[in-house]
Amino acid sequence: MMNPETSPHPSPKGLSFLMICLGLIFMTLWLAGAFVLGTMKLMASVMANDSGGASPDAHMTLIGSMMAGQVLTGLAGIPAGAAFFWRSWRKRLLWTFGSLLVVGLAIQILSFTSFFS
Repeated sequence: MMNPETSPHPSPKGLSFLMICLGLIFMTLWLAGAFVLGTMKLMASVMANDSGGASPDAHMTLIGSMMAGQVLTGLAGIPAGAAFFWRSWRKRLLWTFGSLLVVGLAIQILSFTSFFS
């Protein structure tokens, strides 16, 4: 006979409704902020070559890489919000958050500096 105390599913003990709500609110705010910031960066990238000093290929590379980096930094909010309530995965989720954030920011910084140098 199976012992009911040794269930293969993890117990939801300690999983609070408040932490789930906070995690979802964090994800929503992060994604909304990333969308607003991405829209502003898109407009700035489009206007970056107003004088026509750079080639169209370099300009499109700037726009594409800025948007790719912004997507990565925006997606970083999902594992960060999930880390609020997934305690068993918290370390991996925070590492994923940090990695996405750093890589996304690095792509944006490198594309900006390479375009204007």
